[in-house]
Amino acid sequence: MRDAQFKSNIILLAVSLPAALFCDVRLTAPSRSGNVDHAHQEAEANYERGVALAEGDGVVQDYVLAARFYRLAAEAGHAPAQYDLACLYEKGLGVEQDLKLASEWYRKSAEQGHVEAQNNLGALYATGQGVPRNDAEAIRWYRKAAEQNDPEAQSNLGMMYLHGRGVEQDTGRAFELFLQAANQGYAVAQNNLALMYANGQAAARDYTSAYAWLDLAAEQLASCAVLRDRIGREMTPDEISRARDFSARKRVELELNGRDSK
Repeated sequence: MRDAQFKSNIILLAVSLPAALFCDVRLTAPSRSGNVDHAHQEAEANYERGVALAEGDGVVQDYVLAARFYRLAAEAGHAPAQYDLACLYEKGLGVEQDLKLASEWYRKSAEQGHVEAQNNLGALYATGQGVPRNDAEAIRWYRKAAEQNDPEAQSNLGMMYLHGRGVEQDTGRAFELFLQAANQGYAVAQNNLALMYANGQAAARDYTSAYAWLDLAAEQLASCAVLRDRIGREMTPDEISRARDFSARKRVELELNGRDSK
């Protein structure tokens, strides 16, 4: 029984729109005056209006109008606007879904160092959506985002190492990346780390550690609670007690780290 292989299907790509304060809804064309500061202020204002409309913050939610504001800011080189416009194209919100355009706007934003855009562009290359599938390019963009300590990118890069996609297979490196992301509270990485412990993929099989990380991940992913309980049936009461002690301490640590980062 303790040689069972544990598996779980987790969606790795998640995109969300950020929040911002609402400004008066008024389309503003980018400045042609050559005043860089003024042009930047106009781009920022258009971006904030777009965010307010996308979020319904103080105004009726309107993705169509949000996309117009995002585009004005994006065409002026505003990296967050380029990212959010790409998100709308990827999801088909306010615009016709177009993964090719999404990839193009993600690239513009990613090339300016926008970490979420780098991760999402990597995901498009990894899945062949909007661009030809290219594991080397996926690795390149995941790595850029992971180097900025983005937990989702760290987890995605870890998955590439785990399966040897675009890089030589390296379970040790995968484990390190999952651990980095898990220690930031990223539930998908906590799940992946737990599976490595349960299946003995990085070191000796360790159900206690697997249970502990799944216990943490279960707070965000219900499927992890099911897997945690399955593993628990292979453990002694003392092992479960030690696992719960670990997850309780780690939970406090993550909460404290979250407060410090604010």
